Amino acid sequence: MKAALALFGTLAMVPAMIGPLEAEARALAAPLCGGGMASIPVQPVDAPPGPQQGPCCAKGCHTGSSRKRLDRAQ
Repeated sequence: MKAALALFGTLAMVPAMIGPLEAEARALAAPLCGGGMASIPVQPVDAPPGPQQGPCCAKGCHTGSSRKRLDRAQ
């Protein structure tokens, strides 16, 4: 009985040991309200989405000088 439980536990851990399998999407499918289906083809891209940036994005979007100051007179 203990051997069967050990085997079952080991088999249950196999997906966690393998990790996620690679999936490749070729189209984005969305159901429509009227019962149809809209399909948008996508091309695989190796780069992350968005514009290319330098090695470090150290510049902040808001510096201290560009913020609106609170008018304490109000």
